[in-house]
Amino acid sequence: MEKYKISVIVPTYNSGLFLNAFFDSMMYQSIGFENIEVIFVDDCSDDDYTVYLLNLFDENFSNVKSVFLDKNNGFPGKGRNIGLNLANSEYVIFSDHDDTYTPKAFEVMYNTARENNTDMLITNYYKVFPDTRESVKTVFNGENIIVESVEDDTRLFSIDPAIWCKLFRKDFLLEKNISFLEGMLAEDLYFFIVSLFKSSCTVYLDDFYSYNYNIRNVEGDRSTIHIRNKKYLGKMVEGYFETDKFLTENDLTQYYTKIFNMHFIYWITSLIFGNVSDKEKIELISYINELLKKDVEIVPGFNERIYYSLTQPILDDDYKKVVKSLNAIKRYRYILIHLPKNYFKLRSR
Repeated sequence: MEKYKISVIVPTYNSGLFLNAFFDSMMYQSIGFENIEVIFVDDCSDDDYTVYLLNLFDENFSNVKSVFLDKNNGFPGKGRNIGLNLANSEYVIFSDHDDTYTPKAFEVMYNTARENNTDMLITNYYKVFPDTRESVKTVFNGENIIVESVEDDTRLFSIDPAIWCKLFRKDFLLEKNISFLEGMLAEDLYFFIVSLFKSSCTVYLDDFYSYNYNIRNVEGDRSTIHIRNKKYLGKMVEGYFETDKFLTENDLTQYYTKIFNMHFIYWITSLIFGNVSDKEKIELISYINELLKKDVEIVPGFNERIYYSLTQPILDDDYKKVVKSLNAIKRYRYILIHLPKNYFKLRSR
C-alpha cells in the first residue's frame, strides 16, 4: 500500500531562492503536508545554496527525498522519470522548481480523482507577472468535463500541455509504460498526448486553478520556455518528431492538426522573435519542414492570416523563401506595435 496520497516530482537546477517559495506551498497544502511526498531530482546544480537547501529539506523531513544526478542532462525529462520510479504514492504530479501551488490544489485534485477513479486529472492555472496574476482562459469557458476517451471531447487537445497542473494515477503511468522523453524539449507535449490517448478516465476542471506559473522572461532570468535560440528550438522539434511518431505508430494521424497546429504557431513565432540568425533559421526550417508540410496541407496558413505567406514556400521546401517571409512578418509586426494607437482612425479620415 502506498505511503502517501500524492508524490510531487521536481527537477531542479540552480533553483536558489525559488525553492523556498515552492516548498512553502507544499507545507501549507490543505490536504496536509504529511500526505505529500516531495521528490527533488537535481541536474548537477553548481549553485551551493541550491545544494544546501535540497540537503536541508531531505535531512529534516521524512517525506522529502533529494536525489543528485552525476551528470548534467540539461532537460527535465530524465529527472521526472527518476522521480516517478521513486514515488511511493497513489498519485503523482510533476512540478517546476520556480512556481507554487494554490493552498487547496492537492485536496481538490486528489478528492476529485478518487471520486471518479480517474487516470489523469487536469486543472487550470494562473499566470503570475511581477505586478499581477491572470486566470488562464480556455475554450471550455469554465466548463468541467469527465470523459472515458479523448475522442469524446477533442477540445482537450487545445489544453496547455504544461505538466504541472496535471495529476496522474501512478499505476496508470507504470502499467501503460508512459514516460518522459529525455534529452529534448516538448517532452511535456509528448507525455500529455500519450496519456490522453491511453487514459480510460480523464477529468478536466476548467474552473479550478491549482498552480501559479511565474512568468520569468527578462534578461538574466528566463524560464527554459522563454529561451529562444537554435539549440532550444531544435530540441523542441525533436520532441515534435517523437510525438508524430507515436501518432503514426498508433494510427492516430487523423488528430495531427488538432494537436500540432497551435504548437507550430508558437514555434514559428518563437523563431521569428528569437535570438536566431538567418542561417540558423534556414537550418531549423529545413529540420522541421517535414512536419510543417503535413499541417499546411490541411490548414493553409495555420489559421493565422499573418502566416499565410509561409504556406507555399513550406510546401515547395523553399527554406530561403520561408526565412524571407519570416523576416517580413517580423518587420510588419514591429511596425504595427510602434504605430500610434489612432493611426488607422486618422488614415480613415
